[in-house]
Amino acid sequence: MVAVPGGTFAMGATVDRGYGPIDGPTRQVTVAPFHLAAHEVTLDAFRRFTEETGYVSAGKCNVYTDDTSWHIDPDRNWQTPGFVQAADHPVVCVSWRDTQAFIGWLNAATGRQYRLPSEAEWEYVATLADLGDTRGGGPGVTHELANIGKVKCCGGKAEGRDVWIETAPVGSFPADRLGLYDIRGNVWEWQADCYHDDYVGAPADGSARGECPTGGYHSIRGGSYGDAGEFLEERFRLRGPEDQGFFTVGFRLAHSAEGANKGR
Repeated sequence: MVAVPGGTFAMGATVDRGYGPIDGPTRQVTVAPFHLAAHEVTLDAFRRFTEETGYVSAGKCNVYTDDTSWHIDPDRNWQTPGFVQAADHPVVCVSWRDTQAFIGWLNAATGRQYRLPSEAEWEYVATLADLGDTRGGGPGVTHELANIGKVKCCGGKAEGRDVWIETAPVGSFPADRLGLYDIRGNVWEWQADCYHDDYVGAPADGSARGECPTGGYHSIRGGSYGDAGEFLEERFRLRGPEDQGFFTVGFRLAHSAEGANKGR
């Protein structure tokens, strides 16, 4: 786990990208010190969890076949996402509920309290990362810095240092200045928060937002091997049903600072 210092930052934006003002309003949020895993959870780690517990995912994995059509493919799941993965690739096609089952197993096995990061924690880390400035007209994240996709939606792209069409082994690209890998690109990451259309009424202490609206949607962050441009921005957020996975979405573990296992 990587120690993240606490601090206060301006979270959110007021830009409407055509999806509504989902990234705002901008507000000051104070994040307590915490720990975040250096890497996304791997296929090997998730497989070990299922083998030890007998856990069976619901297997609802969303894929897209063109620029706009997302649908559940009954033949896709975390074991067969539709492309080849090695053990050290980030697991995909896992739902938010799957992440909670994994975390419950890990906590029971270690006696610790791992969790998903909150949206505020994730965005705070991304603002500290200094990896491809996406604000103020910066050049953004490139194929030299992260496993990302085509400039125009959608799909993986191999270019430069990025030789992977889909997922890459975790840690294949340079770490950010905190020592975290793949905060941008590779796979989107589930967040602890219930998804709300904006930040009105959201906590200002960095904690996750509860009370999910009807439908049980949770936030995802960071972009994937199939995304570029605005999808990789610190403030950009999407949502997913808690009982469904996506072939572009995985997860990363967090831990509150007190008692965190810095060796994992």
